[in-house]
Amino acid sequence: MVRADGAGTDAGTGAVGLLAGDGRLPELLAQAARLGGRPVICVQMAGASPVLESLAEVFVRLEPGDWEGLFQVWRAHGVREVLLAGRFGRADLPARLQGGGEAARTFLARQPDRRDQRFLEAFAAMLGGMGMRVIDQRTYAGNLLPEPGRLAGPPLSAEEERDVALGMGVARTLAEQDVGQTLILKSGVILAVEAAEGTDAAIRRGGEMAAGAVVVKVSRPRQDPRFDVPTIGPETVETMAAVRARALAVEAGRTIVLDRRAVAAAAEKAGITVVAVDAPPLPGVP
Repeated sequence: MVRADGAGTDAGTGAVGLLAGDGRLPELLAQAARLGGRPVICVQMAGASPVLESLAEVFVRLEPGDWEGLFQVWRAHGVREVLLAGRFGRADLPARLQGGGEAARTFLARQPDRRDQRFLEAFAAMLGGMGMRVIDQRTYAGNLLPEPGRLAGPPLSAEEERDVALGMGVARTLAEQDVGQTLILKSGVILAVEAAEGTDAAIRRGGEMAAGAVVVKVSRPRQDPRFDVPTIGPETVETMAAVRARALAVEAGRTIVLDRRAVAAAAEKAGITVVAVDAPPLPGVP
């Protein structure tokens, strides 16, 4: 279970497997798991992190299609609980799996719907059949979920508040269809919608059209917290500053904020407002 305050309470015992992509989130989850007394058996399939390597009891780097190697590492160390975290290239992932081992190719062939949520649900079900349970990211990241309110920067103008409200509604509709989770708009005009390129690229694409844009990032209405809880960090704010975007709105209790002090400092320096909008709590793990 996860407590109402967002802190995880379902951490088990023994080694925890970590499938790591790019970014800081895998590092923070590994650190929290280690502080909780869990040895971390990490397989990194995207990105590079010397910090993560130093945090893990066992660290192996594999290609995204080497699922045989992934399973072999986890089985050798008695992994029964698994964390998935970090960014993976969505655009070329099917091709990389197709070029991998038999397990990845067989799995891919059985997935006619390759949208993120469906794909990850199928992956978790496959691991479940092998005796491995994918656990809620909030088990080790509950303290990174913000309460509603302004996190940094000056108050929003009336027009920016209207853009946030509009952006939240449109972004949630698109996220429900697994299109993307980030929307960029200004004065009621939608400038860009995130697709396979990721949040930062979408911000650059939309923000370059008009200075002073508002960025809205949401979760899927039925977001599964085992996978890809929406995440922002200092890099998000720095990308916004580079295109002179004005405000960032996320969902309170449904968004992980990495390095909150650094986010606030970067936002204050750039004159960017960061707000967490009240939202229903994330559902529990199926």
